[in-house]
Formats: sequence, structure tokens, C-alpha cells
Amino acid sequence: MALKERMRPVPEAAGPVGDEDRRIGRPLPLADRVVAALQEDIEKGRYEAGARLPTEPELAASFGVSRTVIREAVSRLKADGIVVSRQGAGVFVSAAPLQRSFRIRDAEVGSGIALREIFELRLCLEVEGAGLAAVRRSQDDLATLRHWLQEMDRTKLGEDLGVGADIEFHRAVAAASGNGKVADFQRYLSLLLHQSVTVARSNTLTQKGPAHVDSVIEEHGDICRAIEAGSAANARSAMRRHLLRAATRLGVIGQEEAALLA
Repeated sequence: MALKERMRPVPEAAGPVGDEDRRIGRPLPLADRVVAALQEDIEKGRYEAGARLPTEPELAASFGVSRTVIREAVSRLKADGIVVSRQGAGVFVSAAPLQRSFRIRDAEVGSGIALREIFELRLCLEVEGAGLAAVRRSQDDLATLRHWLQEMDRTKLGEDLGVGADIEFHRAVAAASGNGKVADFQRYLSLLLHQSVTVARSNTLTQKGPAHVDSVIEEHGDICRAIEAGSAANARSAMRRHLLRAATRLGVIGQEEAALLA
């Protein structure tokens, strides 16, 4: 089967990897999606402590991705202490899986309370991350931010309403912070943000029209310009303003409280 055909998006299945086809497609990075799926399998007991994972080729076939993607995903799970390698035997779930890993379950994201907490967590993480980015950004970082800003505008009325570019923009800000832990945590959050950002963007487009989508993109432009100018204070303010407005567009933070938090 051709690679393009194997990579098509398909609905997620409920069973364990290796028992059925659970191929993962874009727009989110494939390795991130594989990590999330395997963590869920382990958390739900499909792979118990001490259980051996399927081989690299078996996982690649099950997810419909390359072995390179599987290798990256398994490497991340090893770094988190979730799985361990045994030379000549394979990869096994560790004795205390997920004990060291922060987790927000997918089901929680559908809860208004959890979504509000996620946005408050983003305020704590991304506002200061933007400040660090303004101080530490490189020319390559700025080029990446401008690229995703342009992609947001180019794809704003497309199939994903520019959401993929939006998420990548925030990941680029985190990367520009120069703090690997901030970047890693933002990568983790990006797995959860696609649905909520899509809902917010769709609400804006439906209720207020395309012109207001441009205002959302302009919020990102303010962040980019502040980082480019090297102003930590302005970068923090622009990121805070954007996140609070996004939260009010989703209805998880009220206008009055947002004004107090601004």
C-alpha cells in the first residue's frame, strides 16, 4: 500500500496497539500522537507493568507510520521512565509507568472546568515563556514565528481554519524561550489544544465573521512583534491578552474576570 494512502486520517480505534489498525494522520506531529496513544494504552492497563511492547515494525504497521516515527515516540517514553529497554529482549513497560509523567486525560479536555484550568495553566506557562523568548530569540526563531504567522493567515478559511499553524506558532514561541522544559511542556499541551482552538476559531468565524478571525491573527502578530523588538514586558502582555481573549471566546473565562486578570 502506498505511503500516502497509509497516512490518511482515520477514526481512532479502542483496542490495544498490535491488535488492530489505529493509523494516525495529520495535522499534529505523528510522534506526539503515537506517544499519547501508547500512554493511554499503558494507563488503561492494555499494557501492564512489565509487559513487552510490540516490536518497532509491528507498531509502525499498526499506526501506519514510519519506523523513524515509532523510534522517536519510544525514545520519549523511555526518557519519561514509562518504558525501558532490555538488551536483546525488547521494550517493556516500566515497573511504575506514568508515575513521573504529568497527564491530562483527553476526556478531561471536554469538561469546561478542566478546559478553564488548562487555559489558566497556559497563562502561567506561556506568558513567561513569551517574555523569555523576547530576550533569547534568535534570527531563526523569528523567521519561524513569521512563517507560522503567515500560515495562519493563508489557511484561516481553509479546512482546519488555521488551527494547525496557530498551534505551531505557540510551539515556536516556547522553543524561542531557550528553555527546553518549557518547549517540552508546550509540545505536550499541543496534543490537547487542537480541539479547543478549533472550537474557538469556529465560534469566532460563525458568530462574528472572517474580519474577526483577522483580529485573532493580529493578536499573534502583536506577540511576534514584541518578541522581535526584544521587549519582554510587551511580549508577556501580548500573550496574556491573547490567551484571555481566547478563553473568553470559548466561554471558559468570563469577560469581567478576564479584565481583572489582564
